[in-house]
Amino acid sequence: MELVSFPIPRGLKKFVLAPLGDIQFSGESGPTAQDTLRRHIDRCLDLDAYFIGTGDYIDFLSPSNRQKLMNAGLYDTARSVISEKARELNQQVYEKFLKPTTGRWVCLAEGHHFSEGDGETTDEQLAAMLKTTFVGTSAFIRIPGARLTVYLHHGLGGGTLPGSGLNRLYHTAAGLEGADIYLMGHNTKIATARLSRPYPKWDVKPPRLEHRDIWIVNCGGFSKSNIVGHRHGSIKRGDYAEQGMMTPSPLSAPIITVDLTTDHDRIRVSI
Repeated sequence: MELVSFPIPRGLKKFVLAPLGDIQFSGESGPTAQDTLRRHIDRCLDLDAYFIGTGDYIDFLSPSNRQKLMNAGLYDTARSVISEKARELNQQVYEKFLKPTTGRWVCLAEGHHFSEGDGETTDEQLAAMLKTTFVGTSAFIRIPGARLTVYLHHGLGGGTLPGSGLNRLYHTAAGLEGADIYLMGHNTKIATARLSRPYPKWDVKPPRLEHRDIWIVNCGGFSKSNIVGHRHGSIKRGDYAEQGMMTPSPLSAPIITVDLTTDHDRIRVSI
């Protein structure tokens, strides 16, 4: 868990936050919806948005794959070759998609798919390229200029229904209070819910109940589940989502707009 404060320019009338992750780039022939991703990034830049990374920027080793690799007893040269390929994918995802966003990131969280070597992960390397803070597993991010606190985690668990990720976020928001917005990626679902939190206000006469809204947001993704003519090498075989008969998810990500001119009903999430 990290606690991060992110300053924004003075005088803004609105603050736009763009969660972005689950790009899962594995090369030109991989499942990433490249044109859709570029259009989304261009739209966010047109809105002067600030990005926040939800993990899985490249589709490399999963946690179980990394454990198997560690136990494989490979020579250092073999490990170096594997790490070099991961760095190559990282550089590609930066050059092909993310370079125009450099300097406009609040922070990056760690996903499940990355490579680790020489005391650094590819997620950390990507954060350095984007000139932002790497927060690891989770973080509370305070944005004082927007009177906003965000909780960020890559996410965990699956689920077929569109709102399945919100179930976990609902419990997280109850157990980790203090944020206005709770974000997670991971399952590539895109859904949001607005929750009301009443509280007693005692410093007025007579005392009264007031409330504030919090938002829980499942942040989508850009990995296609069915690709015509997909191959593994020369073998006709779908990717893991197709093999697992997984329900396709929208290829998109939410955009969060905070109105800085009011204290009432000021957060909007478009999906």
